[in-house]
Amino acid sequence: MSTSYLPLYNSGFEKSKSFTQKDTFDGSRKDINAAIDRICEFTGTKIIFWDLKDRFIDNLYKPSVSLSRFEALIEALDVELSQLCDIIVEALRDRIVTSLLQASLDGLLRVILDGGPSRVFSPSDAKLLEEDLEVLKEFFISGGDGLPRGVVENQVARIRHVIKLQGHETRELIEDLKSASGLEMQNGRSKLGADSKTLLRILCHRSDSEASQFLKKQYKIPKSSA
Repeated sequence: MSTSYLPLYNSGFEKSKSFTQKDTFDGSRKDINAAIDRICEFTGTKIIFWDLKDRFIDNLYKPSVSLSRFEALIEALDVELSQLCDIIVEALRDRIVTSLLQASLDGLLRVILDGGPSRVFSPSDAKLLEEDLEVLKEFFISGGDGLPRGVVENQVARIRHVIKLQGHETRELIEDLKSASGLEMQNGRSKLGADSKTLLRILCHRSDSEASQFLKKQYKIPKSSA
C-alpha cells in the first residue's frame, strides 16, 4: 500500500470508529432510559396493586361511594410518595411520580369498571367520583410543587370520560350500547363517545333492576356475576 494514502486511510478509519462508538453510546442510552421507564412503571404498579391493594383495590367504594371516599387513601399515598422521593435522584423524580399517578388511575379504573359484585354505582355517584378524581389530581400537582398541571390533566382525561358516563341514566347507557356495536364495525363512535366494552362494564355495576334485566336477557349475565 502506498504510504501517500495512509493519512487519508487512517482519517477514514478514525471517523468510522468514532461513528461506531457514537452509535454504541446512543444505543446504550436508549436501553438505559427504557430500563428506567420499566423500573418506574413497576414501582408505581407495585405500590398501588400490592402495597396499597387492601385499602385501594380491594376496599375503595365499599360498601358505597359515599361511605368510602378516595380522600381516605391520601395519607397512605403520601407516605409511599415521600419514601420514594427520599431515595431517588432529583433527575428521576418526575418520572417516578408520573408512574405512580398512572398506576393510581389504573387502580381507580379497575375499581370502577372491574370492582366485582360487591361494588355498585348509580348516576348520583358520578359527582362524588368526579370530586375524588379532583382530590387525586391535586395531590399529584401538590400546589405547584408536584407534577406540572398540564401533565396531570392529560393523564386524568382517560378516566374523566368514564366517570362522566357513570352520570348517565341506565336507559341511556343501554340504548348507547345497542348502537355502539354496529358503529364500531364501521369505525364510528356511539352518541356518548364510548366503546361497547366500557358501557357493558358500567352496566354490570349499575345498582338497578333495569340494568340487571337487560344484562340477563341480552348477555345472559346474572347480577351476581357483575
